[in-house]
Amino acid sequence: MDVIDLFARILHKNWMVSRLMDNLVQAAHEFTLDEEYITASESRRQEFIARFPLESLPTMTVEEYANTSTKDAFIYWLEFKEILGGIGGGNASKFGIYRSGNGEYCMGAASKKKELSGEELEAEFSKLREQIVTNLRLAEEDRIEELQYTNLKMWPMVMLKILNIYYPEKFFNVYARKVLDPLAEDLQLPEELLKARPRNYILIQSLEYKRLKEMEPFRDWDYVKISEFIWKRYGEKKQLSHWLIEHRYEDRDYLSYFTERNVISLPVFKQDLSGHLASDDLGGILKEVKDEKERDALEAFFSMEKDEVVGVKTTYSEKLEDGTLTYVLKIAAIGRLKSRALDGYEFDELLGHTLPVEWIEQGERLLPGYGGFRDKIHQITKKRDIKKMFNGEKTAGSVEPEAETPLIENEFTGPLNVIFFGPPGTGKTYNIANRVVEIIEDTTADVDVKKRFKDLQTEGQVQFVTFHQSFSYEDFIEGLRSDGKGGFKPKDGTLKRLAIEALYEGVKKTESHEKYVHRKQEVLKALSGKEQFDFSSAPRYVLVIDEINRANISKVFGELITLLEDDKRLTKENETMLQLPYTRDFLALPPNLHIIGTMNTADRSISLLDTALRRRFAFEEMMPKPSLLQPIENIDLPALLDIINKRIEVLYDHDHTIGHAYFMSAETEEDVYQILLTKVVPLLQEYFYDDWEKIGLVLGGIGASEDDACIVYQEEINVSRLFKDSYLLASLDLPVKYRIKKNIKLRDVQRIYE
Repeated sequence: MDVIDLFARILHKNWMVSRLMDNLVQAAHEFTLDEEYITASESRRQEFIARFPLESLPTMTVEEYANTSTKDAFIYWLEFKEILGGIGGGNASKFGIYRSGNGEYCMGAASKKKELSGEELEAEFSKLREQIVTNLRLAEEDRIEELQYTNLKMWPMVMLKILNIYYPEKFFNVYARKVLDPLAEDLQLPEELLKARPRNYILIQSLEYKRLKEMEPFRDWDYVKISEFIWKRYGEKKQLSHWLIEHRYEDRDYLSYFTERNVISLPVFKQDLSGHLASDDLGGILKEVKDEKERDALEAFFSMEKDEVVGVKTTYSEKLEDGTLTYVLKIAAIGRLKSRALDGYEFDELLGHTLPVEWIEQGERLLPGYGGFRDKIHQITKKRDIKKMFNGEKTAGSVEPEAETPLIENEFTGPLNVIFFGPPGTGKTYNIANRVVEIIEDTTADVDVKKRFKDLQTEGQVQFVTFHQSFSYEDFIEGLRSDGKGGFKPKDGTLKRLAIEALYEGVKKTESHEKYVHRKQEVLKALSGKEQFDFSSAPRYVLVIDEINRANISKVFGELITLLEDDKRLTKENETMLQLPYTRDFLALPPNLHIIGTMNTADRSISLLDTALRRRFAFEEMMPKPSLLQPIENIDLPALLDIINKRIEVLYDHDHTIGHAYFMSAETEEDVYQILLTKVVPLLQEYFYDDWEKIGLVLGGIGASEDDACIVYQEEINVSRLFKDSYLLASLDLPVKYRIKKNIKLRDVQRIYE
């Protein structure tokens, strides 16, 4: 690049920045905000301070901080009292210490959850309280760059909200990363701050606020107006979710109770869950529900948010002259939720779990062809269905959320090594992207997962490899490769290279190296010299191994299979280092290197995997989830997949069931026909080795002729016409011929599950 070109690029960049700033300022001059809204926001903040004065924090007890059962604890006010910006999402461990539903105080989550009591509880809470008090003092003294960030006992977004409440002249109440990042770029915050991993969002947000207050017209605005303007300019609108909920359960109809009491309810698993909503164990309680459909319904019920739209419904079917069924959806009322599940939940002995609702429309409407929505709760996702069920645009649209998606910076608590396993089409590969982003970013909230996953691969922080029968140790660890001159030279494989990159993040270094060869030298020098590594703030790396069961595991991993265990990682209790055979390099696996594998159980059973591998990996089963599908016209797609898989489990096993992903792209009845013919039937032929009687049983039976309601039918052959004058014909035991219909009709599909 010559000097003229470089100068031109600099001018263009400066011009773009200036234009962005001009647009920001112009939009600010046009922005207005109701004074009552500002007054109400400030009033709620003052209520919090009156309840928890700044001078009382150094002597606050753990009960005052974390006893959410009283609905008057410090953390309850932070999350549920609608004070400034929202910090919903994540889990209760974000507060550092919280009270579990069983009444015990805890820290951490999932596998790292730990109950605290006695002196240990007091000691841990003392550290947490001291951190809050110290950070507030530093904010008061304008020493925000000195605030503890990477070693926080709580998640940064929680600390940011606490700072915002007590010092609104230094922080504003927008915590979403998707807002703070583009605002930082537009305001030209220092590049080294934006490139840091993890980013110090407390400092970033403070600097953004300071820079805005130096500009017109923001100089005269208060924190509420600035926050609302920034959120409306940079935050995305949240699309309303639309739901259907059943009002008939077994022999009882609850419609009159719904309309008279202005509630919706879910009368299943009748156990008061109020004490678990503000803790971290609601998910654990729901796992105790044995009925899968009831469990799915409860999880959906507790995910409902304020202002979302609910249609109260029931369904029935009518038989037509040709024998097919028309499914009818009857909507009795449409309402809007007055609060989210975590705020408005009440338990009623008769109705079960209830939420308050404001009715928008009452009166029955019949929708033939939509009655396949027979589950207790359905989230309606297709736009055409929303328009039809909820009276067009009357209730559709979007609203500005009262609580933004929070900035979550927590410690990933999952296993270092995990294998997703299950039948084909259950979303194993799809879930890899979510898990990778969760590992590296600590959350998938507020992140474009597909784009971030692709970027991480481009940046080298994530490597993707597919195992196959010919994959070897030399490909994976290291081996000799031709140098093009008749000789051989050692070459690092996928795992070794990524391990070197991850190890480099823990090396104490005075300068940064761009080339892999130089980073490798630093790592090997540190390993051989037994230098101290520090991975406390190191970014994480992920190796994804697709089809991990298709290679010879013992051969591919070699001696490195020993290093996979958590306690044998570098800096851990039983850290282990090995010397590799070709290069004689020393190598250890760092604790910031995660390995994710996938395996298709239709190809190979877990029991056939190398025992050493099974012992070193956590296994997460991914089975078909019919509940993720929605009915399509007069086909009850969830029921279709559910009954097919139940039959496969009886005739074969659950490892060879069919995943929901096969049907996710279906939009019409014709799409379902094609998926059955081109994907499901060939898979069944492979599973049952062309045993057509079993294939027919799975698909609802075998027809006597092509005219029957069926997909598989017996072909009637005129034997005498085919074999004229054959005297041997009578003595032959000819096999039955089976055929697949080339053109499936609705009644053929409905026969599978009706």
